[in-house]
Amino acid sequence: MVDNIESLRERINDFDNSIIKILTQRMKVVKKVGEFKKKKNMPLCDRKRQAEVLKIRIKQGKSGGLNEKFVKKLYNLIFNEALRIQRRKK
Repeated sequence: MVDNIESLRERINDFDNSIIKILTQRMKVVKKVGEFKKKKNMPLCDRKRQAEVLKIRIKQGKSGGLNEKFVKKLYNLIFNEALRIQRRKK
């Protein structure tokens, strides 16, 4: 069966909905991490952890055919948003 443009776009929309849902869930956990770090007087930004995460995600992305620069940009956006959320007052 050959997919038509509408069904392909519908599949993309489903993936986009999943991406937003997962990012929303991720940022809720990020907020909790920030609250924990504040209580323990820990720095909000952990460059070592970011580097570890980025290395793993680049490897995963490459194995799935994603461009390394794309994965780096995406995760830099995610890290920056996470830090913004953690710095935000309740």
